[in-house]
Amino acid sequence: MLEGSGILRTKCEAMPLDVIKGKLADYTLDKLFIDMYQTMIAEKGIGLAANQIGHALRIFILKDPRRPQGYMEYINPEVLSQEELVDFENEGCLSIPGTSATTERFKKLKLRWLDRSGTTHEEAFEDLNAFAVQHEMDHIDGKLYIDQLGPVKRSMVLRKHKKFLREQRS
Repeated sequence: MLEGSGILRTKCEAMPLDVIKGKLADYTLDKLFIDMYQTMIAEKGIGLAANQIGHALRIFILKDPRRPQGYMEYINPEVLSQEELVDFENEGCLSIPGTSATTERFKKLKLRWLDRSGTTHEEAFEDLNAFAVQHEMDHIDGKLYIDQLGPVKRSMVLRKHKKFLREQRS
């Protein structure tokens, strides 16, 4: 989904615990994660939120080479703490291809989430991992990184994005 799509601006719904191991309408949670992973890899991203492929659920994935499948799954994530606000250079997004900008992100954070078996996890993240978690948390809250930018910078980024899309179509 590209910037401007309504679902990207929707605060996503928490996944009910009794549904996590069941079905999501006629779309299984397993298939959702496979589709998310394939999309993330095809687009050369490091993370992806469910709403980026059309599902308004509080779910995202991040690349994690330590995991057998190559990524980690986060269901109903919740930030527990954040510290040390810093500039994060060159933040980009698969939903706004061809652009990046400097944003403010917390250098450290602690997150709680569920896995697909319903087990609760907590972990501290730092640097790029913390920035990626915050980026995906923004997605499931209906925000994009450009929302942090002032009007002039935001306009420049969106013009660059539109130019990139035109060039891709040519």
